[in-house]
Amino acid sequence: MKNADLLSALSLYGVTDRAWLPRPFPEEDLCGALLLASAAEDCIRGGTTMIQLREKDIPRGDMLRIGKAVGNVCRKYNVPFIVDDDVDAALLLKADGVHVGQSDTDAAEVRRRIGQDMILGVSVQSVGQAVRAQAADADYLGAGAVFPTQTKSDAGSVSRECLADICAAVTIPVVAIGGIHGGNIARLNGTGIAGAAVVSALFASRDKTEAARALAPACRAFTASCTAVQRAEREHGKRAAVMQSMRAAVFDMDGTLLDSMPMWEHAAELYLRSKHIEPEPDIWNRTKSLDMRQTAGYFKRAYGMTGSVELIIEEIDDVIYGEYAHTLRLKDGARGFLEALVSRGIPMVLATSTDRRCAEVCLKRLGIAGCFRKLLTCSEAGAGKDKPDIYLEAQRCTGTDAAHTVVFEDALYAGRTAAQAGFPVCAVYDESTADNGDWLRLQLAAACSCFSFRELSV
Repeated sequence: MKNADLLSALSLYGVTDRAWLPRPFPEEDLCGALLLASAAEDCIRGGTTMIQLREKDIPRGDMLRIGKAVGNVCRKYNVPFIVDDDVDAALLLKADGVHVGQSDTDAAEVRRRIGQDMILGVSVQSVGQAVRAQAADADYLGAGAVFPTQTKSDAGSVSRECLADICAAVTIPVVAIGGIHGGNIARLNGTGIAGAAVVSALFASRDKTEAARALAPACRAFTASCTAVQRAEREHGKRAAVMQSMRAAVFDMDGTLLDSMPMWEHAAELYLRSKHIEPEPDIWNRTKSLDMRQTAGYFKRAYGMTGSVELIIEEIDDVIYGEYAHTLRLKDGARGFLEALVSRGIPMVLATSTDRRCAEVCLKRLGIAGCFRKLLTCSEAGAGKDKPDIYLEAQRCTGTDAAHTVVFEDALYAGRTAAQAGFPVCAVYDESTADNGDWLRLQLAAACSCFSFRELSV
């Protein structure tokens, strides 16, 4: 489904709930499949543009019977049919998509299972969750609960301000959900949402067609004012322009080319377990602000380690080296992008804060060492990435001017340094930057950004 078509389909998003159907169900329809399908059809006749089957804790057979009945109605009216959470059922029912929550199956894993042709929606309650969901290749987000609701008792609340921030942080459409009805829907104007997802205001109504008809104008106004598609196209244009003007490339390693930031977060655990010591549950929080010497000192005090600080530092280095030598992997699409640059004759330099020993063994193992004209380290450059020295040295290695030497970075401070020195920066998403706002700030500093190297075309 194209972006514009999905945007229109999200306008008035009906979410099923059999709790509002009359009981008991008739003998010929013991699970309420036909009743729910009839209710969905009434909603669609009134202007509902998408239907999600959200029926929890029911036998698989009933789920499939209900899904088949509701799905047939959706196909009759050419309305997208989405299944909540249950990926297996969605695949069996040949649904148009799946919607998952934060406590359901991981969104990236769902995308891997359903492929690119099915719609993936993800529930979010914060900007960080929204950014992560887009990075996992979600097609749309459901943000809420925006108003108090009895339909989903475990739903977290999302303020109007937070809803607007979520919409501004991503370039995929966002629908609001939770307690929305005719009396409060206008309060969502101006937030940037693409539509409203509605449960009881539709399925608890006596006249579901009229209920949908009453909500539809406000929902169409949300869709008309949503700028997600335009912002996505604008970002695509920025990426294309930067890639087209690129004459050389400078890559950071950790968090940019390598999916290594989780390793750094768990380095203390890895080291302690290598010594057969069980780490404290919050060891990362206790050590994340410490340098290597301070960390070694903490280990001596907290765990009674008898070796010298120098020995502990050496042992930690060996554990980290082992991760670079044997474990760490390239980020999504990185290898293909590097190969494309090589084929285009773009000279590349690796500029890293990691020591040379770790960088070299990792690049060699991954088979990409030959892609780079030079490997530069901050320690050898004599300055960290809060100063432009390493980028300027990389520019000298490539023989290109700064304006056409693109720097690929995931760290805010490093990206800002390169941009201030006159280099176009491509911000590369890393999950470690999602919650603290650094990703959004890095995007503002950069000439363009990407969640995956697959988004970049040369």
